Amino acid sequence: MTYRSPFGDIDTSDHNGEDALCLSRTHCADAVEDTLAEFHRAAVATIDSGAAQPAFFLARQLAELGLKALHGHNFPITHSLTKLLDGLGQRGDDLLAGGTEQRLVVAFVRDLDHHDAGGDQGRYPTTRTGAPALATVCCADPTLLREHVDRLHGYVQRRLAAHHSGTTATAPVVSI
Repeated sequence: MTYRSPFGDIDTSDHNGEDALCLSRTHCADAVEDTLAEFHRAAVATIDSGAAQPAFFLARQLAELGLKALHGHNFPITHSLTKLLDGLGQRGDDLLAGGTEQRLVVAFVRDLDHHDAGGDQGRYPTTRTGAPALATVCCADPTLLREHVDRLHGYVQRRLAAHHSGTTATAPVVSI
């Protein structure tokens, strides 16, 4: 048996096939929104399947990508959710305007950052020091985690859609 790559060439792959798993953002109508939607689906799937550490990691990754999308092209080069929130706050971004939904989204992002300031918990079984991953937290309520993940994604998605339609002054869209 010889190895056969599962990855197709960008010019010859069937992008419309029923089972196509297109990895490239070349064919996306909106690469940022498509990427966020995929990370949202993946986070939800891991929550629903009980894959605990990947669920945390994907929820946090969704938060990072969402905050960077709200920043636009000039997002800070960091994995720190606090730095990304602070940057939005300095710009007077709507996320930090204090509405009920915004407060819940920000509280969730800060909670994720509290448990994973470095952005790598749930990605590896241990930290660089050898401590178990996510050692500061035991369990997550899957229903509540799903609610927060859905709210975060919905908020960012609406902001990006509003930007595209020109209905609200929002941050420019960025490739993430």
